[in-house]
Amino acid sequence: MAWFRKKSSGAPGGAKAIVFYTYPKLLFVWPLILLGYVLWIVDGSLGGEPPQSHDEVLAWIWGLGLIFTILAMGVDLGRNTMAFWVVVIIALLMLALWLTDAKNIPVFREFKEFFAGLDASYSPGLGLMVSICLTIPYIAMYLWSRLNDKWRFTHNEFEHRSFGKVDWSAARAAKTVRTSYPDVLEAILCLAGDLIIYDARGSKIIRRIPHVPLLPLVRRRIDVILEVTAVTTAQIEDEQDSGEESGDDEPVR
Repeated sequence: MAWFRKKSSGAPGGAKAIVFYTYPKLLFVWPLILLGYVLWIVDGSLGGEPPQSHDEVLAWIWGLGLIFTILAMGVDLGRNTMAFWVVVIIALLMLALWLTDAKNIPVFREFKEFFAGLDASYSPGLGLMVSICLTIPYIAMYLWSRLNDKWRFTHNEFEHRSFGKVDWSAARAAKTVRTSYPDVLEAILCLAGDLIIYDARGSKIIRRIPHVPLLPLVRRRIDVILEVTAVTTAQIEDEQDSGEESGDDEPVR
């Protein structure tokens, strides 16, 4: 799937223009769609009636994939939040080990028996049905985003295109482009994050571009483009001053 591309432009030094697309959060449902098709094939290779142990394994795989997808679409886990929950989970595991060894309380065995008693089973028909029903809006989302959320960065201009027309643009000037990863799960699934455009002084956000897939690669391409004609605030002020001076001396025709 082509998330972004670069093409030739008239910029000096053979610079390129990078084109990429942004997508809504439905983008991150792809693991659940893939699981439905893959597990349907796996179930067929097992003869259609897998043993109870295999059926439970398939149920856990699909269930965990469903949980992970829902969290990625519905919750923004920042780096600090993710680190906090990792520490909490590790602390709970250490507590469970201590209770098992010191107090002879079989915590892990109780949990294992509880989940085993649920007698979870996987229905390949259900998984396939969910995948097919999600594939249709997923394709529609992809095509819509390609038409409605196209971004084009050159060495001197940023622009957003919607249905073939430019509905937002900004001159390159000395603006700063930075990246942010507000959700660790989105970064894991698609290397996705936010591309942020700041003003020349880097203090005010001009535009935030969310859910950019393969953001590290996009950022690397953008850096190559912007380095071709690097512009500083001092240079802009000098150009403005020189323009005003020449404008005062230029005779009116």
